Amino acid sequence: MTRITDKMLHAVAPGVFYTNQELVSVDDTILTLLKKEAAASPLKRARLCAHPGSDALQQDMLIVSHKDTYVPPHRHIDKTETFLVLEGHADTILFDENGNVTDILPMGPHNSGRLFFYRMPQQQYHSLLIHDEWLIFVENTIGPFDPEMTENAPWAPLPYAIEEGKVYKREMERAMQEWASAHKNLPGNGSPTSQLLK
Repeated sequence: MTRITDKMLHAVAPGVFYTNQELVSVDDTILTLLKKEAAASPLKRARLCAHPGSDALQQDMLIVSHKDTYVPPHRHIDKTETFLVLEGHADTILFDENGNVTDILPMGPHNSGRLFFYRMPQQQYHSLLIHDEWLIFVENTIGPFDPEMTENAPWAPLPYAIEEGKVYKREMERAMQEWASAHKNLPGNGSPTSQLLK
């Protein structure tokens, strides 16, 4: 059986790994490695890029994020992304242009009772609050990778502002609970969103 090993990976940045293998298949040993790398990273996340390079037209990533990860509200200018949860629970928070919460997507693995997949449209501000020690997910988007095409929200700390990000995460949690309380009695809220209040 063909599978990727740690010897087949090379790092291009802290916590960012590529492989030269055309067939990319992984088991738990790679997840163990990514968790170790994420724990040692200031950003508390690590990823395996299954695509051959940043200029690839299809970008497929296996991402491990620790609960302490700060994901700043951001949006993608000209591309969509898909998100599939394999392990752990989190809430994806959607914002308007002014930083107001407009929706919350409770995320978890298949059979968790939460949403497990989404396709995020371009130009939509979003962030992520992780509830378990680890969140493991697959993210896909189109390439080539261009950091200029991701816009961090002007009303939130930047990705590397670690301490400010911790404070802002608490603000997001409060805003999320306020939004969930205001919307818990809306028609159809036997939906996963109601789990936010449990």
